[in-house]
Amino acid sequence: MTRLITTTPVGKNGQTVVPVEIRKLFRLHTKFSRVGWFIHDSRIEVAPMEEKMADYSVEELQKLKKLARAKGVKAFKNPQAAKDYLNSL
Repeated sequence: MTRLITTTPVGKNGQTVVPVEIRKLFRLHTKFSRVGWFIHDSRIEVAPMEEKMADYSVEELQKLKKLARAKGVKAFKNPQAAKDYLNSL
């Protein structure tokens, strides 16, 4: 079920505020300090995220997305091998 809680403006620099209703609902002020932005078709979803460093940089994730569309399969024995391959591109 989709439910609109509230709306917030987007500033001239593209910034917005997480409304207090959402912060309370997901305890963003205590348990979570970050939110993730996800794209599903023509919709954007925002979800609370635990503070954690990403395993891949934005550039590496963009390369992975491009590789996912390519034909053929590339398998890696460990995460470091995958990161080394991405760095070689």
